[in-house]
Amino acid sequence: MFGTARTSEFNTVVKHYYPAIVFFAEKIIDNHAVAQEIAQDVFVKLWEKEQNFDNDTSIRNFLYLSARNRCLNYIRDNRRKQQREESIPLAPIPEDDITNNIIIAEVWREIELAINTLPEQCKKVIKMTFQEGKSTDEIANQLNITESTVRNQKARGLSLLKKSLSDKAFTFLLLLI
Repeated sequence: MFGTARTSEFNTVVKHYYPAIVFFAEKIIDNHAVAQEIAQDVFVKLWEKEQNFDNDTSIRNFLYLSARNRCLNYIRDNRRKQQREESIPLAPIPEDDITNNIIIAEVWREIELAINTLPEQCKKVIKMTFQEGKSTDEIANQLNITESTVRNQKARGLSLLKKSLSDKAFTFLLLLI
């Protein structure tokens, strides 16, 4: 996929997949800062690979597989360190957990992309609600708008998201409420 306009294409891939890869890694290792480092490493590896990918699926597979492997290496290294310090036996991570985390990360990526298409005020309110966990009054104070405007923007945003998201992704979003 990375041809003559390599940098532009690479930036597009990073924009679309970075949040999902961080989310995926964090689900495995439960450490946001390390998950970000792992995601950055994965994208550096993608850039250095200098391979033309046939389609979006092959890029996505490469990113998730690389992230999973880096997470497992991180866990293995930490467990070995702990084992040396505390004599804790190593236990494998079930493959089902990794598969579930990929699915959740992909649904979250779909939600993130849909949120970014919302009108600006709607997008701010939805992001502050779902990503930052802010209350209606906190959002109203921060954006200097009324609470009823916040509620209206939430309703408008959810209505627009319902039209653009798959049923699975919209249900996941509602579970976050």
